[in-house]
Amino acid sequence: MSGDPASHAVATTVAVHRIEGWRPTDDHVDALGAVARGDLPFADFLATHRARHPPPAVHRRRIRWRRPAPYLIPGTTLLRNEFGVTTAEALADLEFVASAGRMVGWLGTPATGELDVRAMHRHLFADVYGWAGRYRVVELRRGRQAFGSVSSLEDRMAAVHRAAHELADGGHLDAPRLAYELARWYAEYNQIHPFREGNGRTGALMLLSLAARCGRRLDLTAITREQWYAAAIDSMPLRRDGRVSHRPFLYLLNRAVR
Repeated sequence: MSGDPASHAVATTVAVHRIEGWRPTDDHVDALGAVARGDLPFADFLATHRARHPPPAVHRRRIRWRRPAPYLIPGTTLLRNEFGVTTAEALADLEFVASAGRMVGWLGTPATGELDVRAMHRHLFADVYGWAGRYRVVELRRGRQAFGSVSSLEDRMAAVHRAAHELADGGHLDAPRLAYELARWYAEYNQIHPFREGNGRTGALMLLSLAARCGRRLDLTAITREQWYAAAIDSMPLRRDGRVSHRPFLYLLNRAVR
């Protein structure tokens, strides 16, 4: 990656978001570069993309009394959002653009950002979700994988944050040891999955911030979505009360630490 800080921030941001499924256009990358250099205010960057997805007109509907589903627009499987969009395509586009623009800004000062995933999640997603920065209140699964139970989130995340602050003092660690500690941290965080959405980008931002605190950087540009998600699956315990494995992430992060 380029030694220019703005180019580095853009390349890293694009790498993280590609792992999460974004396919940015050249226009996206150019606009992110302008944000990173300070040539384009984030508000203008987001407004340009938001204008492409105007919220639909509101029509009166007969009210059906039912138990509301947390996070979802009533009667749909789509997350409530600050943009007012009602299609998965529009929400995905705006969510990626918003979080990418916010990540570029954070990476401009990676060594001073708060080491709290709630603050990171709020920074990345406050433009998108009203609940940004707050732990989820529903159980979460992906296929056969059960993530951390809601009842254990606070205690487990307190331990995760303690580990992050201890690791932030690890400037003496060589590259292999840092990769090992980062892999352990991320495997535990990933199994907990503390947020309803945006766990991957938030966890990646913490990894980048921890590496910077330790005087190093992570080059994630060579890691594919398939590799990262395979590591996530392989790291999961067979049972909810089992132990996670850091080894799948260690294989990837060993090559990424610089």
